[in-house]
Amino acid sequence: MLSTVIAFSALAIAANALAIPVDPAHRIELSSCEFPNNTANALNMYSCSTSGDTIEVNWVRITDLNGVDMYPIDPRKPFILELVAFNNGPDYEDNKVDVRVFEYQKSWQTGKCGWAEIPTFGALNGIDGCDFAKNCPLTSGDLDLKIELDLSPYSNIISMLTANSAIQLQISMKDYNPGSKHEEITCVTAQLKIN
Repeated sequence: MLSTVIAFSALAIAANALAIPVDPAHRIELSSCEFPNNTANALNMYSCSTSGDTIEVNWVRITDLNGVDMYPIDPRKPFILELVAFNNGPDYEDNKVDVRVFEYQKSWQTGKCGWAEIPTFGALNGIDGCDFAKNCPLTSGDLDLKIELDLSPYSNIISMLTANSAIQLQISMKDYNPGSKHEEITCVTAQLKIN
């Protein structure tokens, strides 16, 4: 026991002796990134679709359950995602969604701000779009969707990862109609601020 105390004391003294004072002007602040692309004030959304994708998302609005605009988003509360899109392909009776999560942060290596992917270890892959968003079928032609989303099962993870920063969600929807090859049918990137 005494030898353990002596060893830890020696380690603490050595660490203190080796500590290098950091000039505050050169210290890297990991949480000092400004919100990019006006995400402090509004959702920023754009298509990440490839040329073969059949659904084009044109407009997105987020409201609370009463239809009042909601921004920033509180993932602990259900909300409505209104989408205006166009489906150039067939009716989709079944779809699965893969979501990648990024956080806007300052790199400890470069000191520059950028999007860094947060590993989700597959937890956000293969989400059943029909069950989760209750949006099936996705018919051919104009799509005016009002999707009630409840992210509360993921809110603790999202809130922990995004404290005081912007997040980016890259959402890829895949065709799971019978006989399909599970090809991507649309991809949307949403950059936003979460409470």
